Amino acid sequence: MKNLLKKIRFSPPLGGGGLLLGLLLAYALNSCSLFPEPDPTLPPITQNGAETFGCLVNGKVFVPKGNSKYPAVVKIYNGWLNIFATRISGNEIGDQIGISIADVDKTGDYYFTEKKLFRYFGQNCTAGLDDIPINGKVVITKFERGEDKTNNLKWLIVSGTFEGTILPSTKCSDTIKITQGRFDLKLQ
Repeated sequence: MKNLLKKIRFSPPLGGGGLLLGLLLAYALNSCSLFPEPDPTLPPITQNGAETFGCLVNGKVFVPKGNSKYPAVVKIYNGWLNIFATRISGNEIGDQIGISIADVDKTGDYYFTEKKLFRYFGQNCTAGLDDIPINGKVVITKFERGEDKTNNLKWLIVSGTFEGTILPSTKCSDTIKITQGRFDLKLQ
């Protein structure tokens, strides 16, 4: 009987080749579409600095996504209010939307003109630059500056909605229709 027990080897259930098989199985299950990422939805319209941005581009949902903590940002540079949103897939920059408005310091309607620019950068398409006809507007629903004297911080909350149509040009052969746009961003 002792000799029989010496011939039988006891090993853990996933020991040796079983461990490798288990790791490969876990990787395969994780990378296949058994648990697909849900389709993106537009964020709600808010006015509290929720760091949200979204719109429909030709009827398809665009929400920023990427490697950055803030894939949508608001900046003020030389008197221009700039809002940029980027959708990154892996290491590739996908679509980008940019809104730039000169001399904004309050809520209101801002129609796209030479001092209010609207841009869309997508696959094989750069639209909304100065020479491309656009129509549409941004409605700033909240433009609030504040200060936290305890922590010596200044902040700005900019919220609103936007829509626009960018007509075909030499830089983009398609009409780009952007609807149901919304943003609620905080600059610190």
